[in-house]
This record gives sequence, C-alpha cells and structure tokens, in this order.
Amino acid sequence: MFSHPYIASCFETPKTEAEKYEEAVAYQHRREEISNLPVDSGWGNIPGRLYKGFWFPEPILYGVLSLRRNFRPAPSDIFLATCPKSGTTWLKALAFVICSRGSNGPQSMILSRNPHDCYPNIENFYIKPQVPDLDAMPSPRLMATHTPYSLLPESVRDEESPSCCRIIYLCREPKDTLVSTYHFANGISGSDESMISMAEAVELFCKGHSPYGPVWEHQLEYWAESRRRPDKVLFLKYEDLKAEPEANVRMMARFMGRPITAEEEADGTVAEIVGLCSFEKLSGLEVNRVGVRMNGSGRAIKNSLHFRKGKVGDWREHLSPEMADKVDAVTRDKLNGTGLSHCNLEPPARP
Repeated sequence: MFSHPYIASCFETPKTEAEKYEEAVAYQHRREEISNLPVDSGWGNIPGRLYKGFWFPEPILYGVLSLRRNFRPAPSDIFLATCPKSGTTWLKALAFVICSRGSNGPQSMILSRNPHDCYPNIENFYIKPQVPDLDAMPSPRLMATHTPYSLLPESVRDEESPSCCRIIYLCREPKDTLVSTYHFANGISGSDESMISMAEAVELFCKGHSPYGPVWEHQLEYWAESRRRPDKVLFLKYEDLKAEPEANVRMMARFMGRPITAEEEADGTVAEIVGLCSFEKLSGLEVNRVGVRMNGSGRAIKNSLHFRKGKVGDWREHLSPEMADKVDAVTRDKLNGTGLSHCNLEPPARP
C-alpha cells in the first residue's frame, strides 16, 4: 500500500495471538461505530461520514479512530497538518528536504518518489486492524495528517506531556481550496456518473461538507492553537509561502529544529531547497508525471493529480461571480472576530 522505505517495517513487529485478537475486536468496534454515523456520497463514489462535526472519507475514518486510541508521540515528532488541497504536496516536499538536507540518500528521494511517499499521512497507517509499531521509524518521525486539531490523539494535544510534538499547519484561501478539491475529486471519481458539477461542489463546500471539512473550522482550530502555543504549532498560509518562499523555508527550518546555518546561507542552500521543491521542478519529474500510488482509501491515484497548477487565485478561472460571492460570504461569517483572515475575499469585478 505504501512505498516509503520505513513503513513496511512498522508492521513487522511480531504479535501474540491475544494481541491480534484484541486488535480484531477493536477494529470491529470501529466498524460498528462508523456504520452508525451520518453518511453522504456527494463528492463521488467514496462515502463521507460525519464524525464529531467533520466529514471524513469512510475508509480514512477507520484510521483516525485507531490513531486517536493507539498513537504515542515522541518529543522529536514533526506533524504536517493541512485540510486537503491546501498545498499539502508542496509542504511535504519542503519539510522533507529541510529535515533531510546534508544527507544525500534521503534527500534524493524527493527526486524519485512522490512527496506523499516521502512524508506519508499518519492516519493511513492505522486503517487496517493491525496497529503499527512506529518505533521502527527513524527520529525525527515525519508524519502528515488531514485530521482536525480537536480530533488528534489527546497525547498529541496535551501541552503538559513531555512527549508533546510540533505541528506545522498550512492553510489556503477557501475558494482556491474548493476549486482544487473539485478537480481532484473528479480526477479520482472513476466514472462520469460519480463526477460532480462545480455548482454542486460549491453547494456542498459552503454547507461544510468537503473532505475533512468544514474548511473554516479546520483552519480555525489550528489557528487558535498556534496563537496559544506558537512554540508548538506553526501556522502558515499558502499565499505567503508563494510570495516569500525563502523566508518561510527559514521559518520552517527553525521551527523543525534544523535552522539554516551561516554556511548554508552563504552557499545558497535556501534557494536550492525552494528550487528543488518548486512546482515546475516536481511536476516535471517522471515519477510525478506517470507514476501511480495507492491512497488511504485503497484507490490508485495518478501522481500527476497532485500537480495541477499550484497558483494563487486560480478560482477566478472556474467560479462565477455568484459562486465566489457565496463562498466569500460564508468565509467572512465564519472568520469574523477570530483574527484569521484571507486575501482575495472580494468578488471579481463585474463587466
């Protein structure tokens, strides 16, 4: 299911028959709990389940529930958190290269593997009955997640815990997130019958029904925690990352405990990281043009689907003024008084 070199070893730890039985029973309990949740298949042929206020692809929810119960953090753990289609692929590439720089073997992986295989989503580890042994992963353990902050394991959120790990969150302007989600969902739909129109996507999105959504609540949970604990949660915006990539790379490096040194500054390391992880560079690699990977739902996904445009403001090419107005109205309402704001909230100029 995964092609990351360390993942297979997480499932090689021998289990007693009693442990296997306990895991099977817990899996059955998750199945029963999920089957009783509200369900909707508006985004295609993968059912979405509503769990504690957020919509999850049903297969992923098995992993989220097991993650909440079984994950044990380490102080060196680094999480990347995003709502889907918010710049996840780019953030994974940058974080992986920042953390592995100076080690040619791991860093070269970004040229031969899709970024999602270099920095896999942690909930995908926990989808099946067997609980992985993440001690097999080297430190620092690099893990990504789409899980809302309030639904992360309590052990991750416990600020008093000596094992409290660090989280980097990347958010994106909601209209661009919507458009990217629309194209990705239709790209993996598998049939014309399961594809949705942009009008349907806007309607679902504004109701809060999008993968791991509502988007606004997802963003606000991490935003609030970043203001409360800036030493543990770094909140970034996709638009800022596009405008000033080198400054944001330096910020990420400091936060990850791998600050850019004076020698690296002199050698142009930051510019090299930005160039290596640029949309143009990554989208042109053969593995990202023709490769296929399995996602957490067990579906084969073309790697090229993760590299559509990578632009700020692409929504203008796809949303009518009325659609844009509708999304902006919800955004203003949801973010009012929170301190979080987005650019491009004004509708396109009318002819």
